[in-house]
Amino acid sequence: MKSFNYYQPTRLLFGSGRRAEAGAAAREMADSTLLVVDPMLLRVAADKVEDVTRALEKAGVRTVMFSDVVPNPTLDAIQRGAEVAKAENVKSVIGMGGGSAIDTAKAIAVAATHPGTAWDYLYFKDKPTDATLPIMAINTTSGTGTQTSKVSVFTNTEENCKSAMWNDHLLCKVAIIDPELMVSVPVRVTAATGFDIFTHTFESYINTGSSEAVDAIALDAIARVIRSLPVAITNGSNLSAREDLAWADTLAGQCLANVGTTLPHAAGQPISGHFPKVSHGESLAVIYPAFAAFTWRGAVAKFAKVARMFNPALSAASDEVAAQNFELEIERFLKLIGLYCRLDDFGITPDDIPPILVHAMEFPDSQGNPVVPTEEDMRSIYMTSFRAA
Repeated sequence: MKSFNYYQPTRLLFGSGRRAEAGAAAREMADSTLLVVDPMLLRVAADKVEDVTRALEKAGVRTVMFSDVVPNPTLDAIQRGAEVAKAENVKSVIGMGGGSAIDTAKAIAVAATHPGTAWDYLYFKDKPTDATLPIMAINTTSGTGTQTSKVSVFTNTEENCKSAMWNDHLLCKVAIIDPELMVSVPVRVTAATGFDIFTHTFESYINTGSSEAVDAIALDAIARVIRSLPVAITNGSNLSAREDLAWADTLAGQCLANVGTTLPHAAGQPISGHFPKVSHGESLAVIYPAFAAFTWRGAVAKFAKVARMFNPALSAASDEVAAQNFELEIERFLKLIGLYCRLDDFGITPDDIPPILVHAMEFPDSQGNPVVPTEEDMRSIYMTSFRAA
């Protein structure tokens, strides 16, 4: 067994109804907070938000609400939130919603306490310090794993660039994972975020920097997604399936915090950076078949193992045959959950690829891929991700 490090300091409050404990948990962090809320929640689940604000009030936590959150978070929205946090002199930040709300909250926690903007603290720039406000996550979707990861992903619209902060100071002090908050998530969002869980865990599993610890939790999470995502799509109110996905998502965040993603995220992030209407999960779904065809030879045993989780009939096949079939199995799964898509489905043309490719090659994620792509390899992956003429 090779040596490895593993770090996960986030306190987890997992289970139905745990949102009622938000006040007591927040009070342990600070006596004031900026509650960053997905505006969609205020329209479709105002009662759930009220559960949280009531708990905060009962615990004596002064709460300022900020709901200027957008899908694929933007630097502009983050900076507006940071200005509110500074003006109100809050001492903590809570993100309530999907990955967009929580990633926005994380970035605000840095931007409100550091010079410049959040863009100055990307993973390859200056590092956030312990001045970062303490963060709590209350996630209402299962997908990004951000409640247990040290990542905040957002877009600089002036540069048409999507990038990330990656730092231990972005690890939440507390994460409340309440599956009751997830039963009303729409089918398309369930599919896209659920597939994101799979990608985080699978890419961490095949990452050349993986470990025994990450492999174990990744395989657990993958099994839960394969078992429960189709159920949650068919019956969103199935609490057992939602619990399975919520826990898989929590495990996925731990995978991200300790290893990280590979080629598909390097290729997918710039797609939604240039075309913000493409959700993160959709950008990954587009890339996955071509990524699988390119990569499987570099991690035959691992691709084979997961291919057999999708299709137990492959147990009779050799590892090489099973690994090669991973591409077909992932296409079948994407079709099963209604997420199979190609670049042209989003109005993207081959002429759009050159600037996307530039940003893809800047991401370090591909360096952990079992087969590291050249620029020409990455271009080929994009071009293969269009529908055949």
